[in-house]
Amino acid sequence: MTRKLLLALLWLPLLAAAEPGYVSDATDLRDGPYVDAKTLQSLPAAAPVEILGRQGGWYQVQAAQQQGWVRMSSLRLRVPGARAGLLDGGRAAATQTVATTGVRGFGQGELQNATPDVAAADALETAAVTTADARGFAAQANLQAKADPARGGSQ
Repeated sequence: MTRKLLLALLWLPLLAAAEPGYVSDATDLRDGPYVDAKTLQSLPAAAPVEILGRQGGWYQVQAAQQQGWVRMSSLRLRVPGARAGLLDGGRAAATQTVATTGVRGFGQGELQNATPDVAAADALETAAVTTADARGFAAQANLQAKADPARGGSQ
């Protein structure tokens, strides 16, 4: 009994630190944070997970009753179908292309230990304008809409 209680107490901080996440695209849950690690199970898109930790470009997660590792690029911190925030992105949904940017002034350790500040990103949502507002501002400046072939010709 004492041993079970001790084990439960040791796991408690890990459970308290877990963050919810969602699989963005079907991916494999692996037994280590590397590409050639053994696949434990396949996770479908939109599957909920608990994020337990991070190592390099991998998240350690709890998926149902199994713990393992998935690539960071395969997870999202928002509920599937939720409106994208201002800082979401990098991956275009239609083409699955990924945009990256350089980061100046940060060392490798700072980047590896960075954590998302979802509350700060959500606060930026207050600066977002509606499509109607954007069209109104453009009209005030006498701007004309033009077709964009890269976006299917829409204005």
